[in-house]
Amino acid sequence: MFCPCDIITKMKFIDSTLKDNLTRDRLRMGASIAAVVALCLLMFMCIYTLLDSKAREERARRNAQADVLMDQAEAAAESARQDAEESLLAEEMAAEMAATSSSEETVNQLAPNIASETEQETNPIEQEETTPGGEGETQTEETAATTTADPNAVEEFYAVVYASGDINLRTGPGTEYDIVRLIHVGERIDVTGRTGSGWYRTYSGNFVLMSLTSEEPVATTAAATSATTAAATTAAQTTQPRPTTPPNSEGNTAGSADTSGMTYYGTCHITFYGPQPLSDGSWSTTTATGTSCSEGRTVAADWSIFPAGTTIYIPNDPLGGDGYYTVEDRGPGVAGSHIDIFANGSHVVTDCDVYIVN
Repeated sequence: MFCPCDIITKMKFIDSTLKDNLTRDRLRMGASIAAVVALCLLMFMCIYTLLDSKAREERARRNAQADVLMDQAEAAAESARQDAEESLLAEEMAAEMAATSSSEETVNQLAPNIASETEQETNPIEQEETTPGGEGETQTEETAATTTADPNAVEEFYAVVYASGDINLRTGPGTEYDIVRLIHVGERIDVTGRTGSGWYRTYSGNFVLMSLTSEEPVATTAAATSATTAAATTAAQTTQPRPTTPPNSEGNTAGSADTSGMTYYGTCHITFYGPQPLSDGSWSTTTATGTSCSEGRTVAADWSIFPAGTTIYIPNDPLGGDGYYTVEDRGPGVAGSHIDIFANGSHVVTDCDVYIVN
């Protein structure tokens, strides 16, 4: 028998079942939505992290480039500063050298060459023009000061100086050059040039320090004896005829040759010279008489005492030869009882007896 209560009961059961199904569907939908939202957040975080990393790398690269450019700019500024300092220093040095050169030129033009003037007054014949290139070449005007900035450049300058102490004769204008020999106090030095660094060039082509020389003879025993002998000889020449025989027998037998028939002149100061430097840097061996210098034959002398072509004899030849020489050259530094022997090497200055071969 059908009962209405059963129908109501069944309807309530169906309604409860539907509600349970709806609840489960809602839960599933909520879970799905939550999963989708979480996945989106995770993807967003990944994308943000990737972009932030790239932005940091880009910033680091740009900072590195900026540092490199800054270093380059600082280096360029430092280089420009150094160039400016070097240029300023070079200009100051050039101005100083120009002022020094101008001062030296003024001094050279105003300061008289006392030794040269004295020799020209006592020996007027030396003022005559001679063959260029030889030792006897005389200057008609003083050479202008050198325009080069090299302090070791040699300026033509002729004078006679004396060693104020024992000094070294060197191969060049500086203490770094080799020593040729020792020049003793009071020794005469014939000068042919000088440098801005304070060195004299001698007739032999070597150099001595200017500050260690004196324009006046140094009062030493040897120098005083030599000066007295030379003065006595000169006075005897002007007041008495030359003797035909030596004043004592020792001078007559000093050499290896027989001096009979020769005219004994007296004691002369013996020096040595070599090839003469020219302005173009070459060297000349042409004498004032036009011959070529030859070691063992050529000497320079005062032509007012020993005319060109005179044959002289020096006992105990300083060069170790036969002692016979020919007067072929002369120079502003060779005056009076002075014989300058041409030699290729360096020799000790001395005083020797001299004979004139008739």
